[in-house]
Amino acid sequence: MSIIEGFFLSIIQGISEWLPISSSGHLVLVESLLQLEVGLSFDVFLHTASLVVILFFFRKEIIEVFKITFIKKEKDHPRKNWFWYIVISSIFTVAIALLLYPNIDYFRNTSSVANWLLITSALVFSTRLAVGKEQNITWWHAAALGLAQGFAVLPGLSRSGAVIAIALAMKIKKDQVFDYAFLVAIPAILGSFILTARDLNFEWVYLFSFVVTIFVSYLSLSLLKFIMKRDKFYLFFIYTLVLALVIKFLL
Repeated sequence: MSIIEGFFLSIIQGISEWLPISSSGHLVLVESLLQLEVGLSFDVFLHTASLVVILFFFRKEIIEVFKITFIKKEKDHPRKNWFWYIVISSIFTVAIALLLYPNIDYFRNTSSVANWLLITSALVFSTRLAVGKEQNITWWHAAALGLAQGFAVLPGLSRSGAVIAIALAMKIKKDQVFDYAFLVAIPAILGSFILTARDLNFEWVYLFSFVVTIFVSYLSLSLLKFIMKRDKFYLFFIYTLVLALVIKFLL
């Protein structure tokens, strides 16, 4: 893989990993259109870069969750059970991912990506309709969000789009949705790295791409936080809908 190819793929990964537009779907499109083959090692390096960004971006929230759970327990704190909720979500994510992953190649084509992008569009747009009395996350919310994250292994179905849309549909408080949607991704990405670490190869272009992905990923996550604070998350449906239609009728 050349430096230019690595740079291009890193930009795509950094932008699409956190925004509700499906990073896996975009990589499938790039592979198909440009005849680029993204190997497992490169893919894992990019996702590890994304993990580094989450750990840094949410460092205060991570420390807070650990403190509330194991050190300074506060019975009335709205995030008092978040550690265990994330465990519950992760169990459901793994269960669904293990069921889907053996057949994942069946979904790695442009037609399937377009179909799942349409579903992503519907989910993202539905957040515009999310109204009603808000509530704190509970264990059954955690289970539902874990299921949503598990299905997001399908290229074209955005992980952040699915998790945030389902969370808002369940009337979870908006100030909790953003944080939980990304904290719950940590075990999933970390688990993927651990499972594939022994099979990884290294090339210097991977290190370059790792750094680029960190920089771009941080900017895109900051942008998403800004957009969510202004209740404009639903506008991402325009991009995914247009992209899905272009794939279906022009590619």
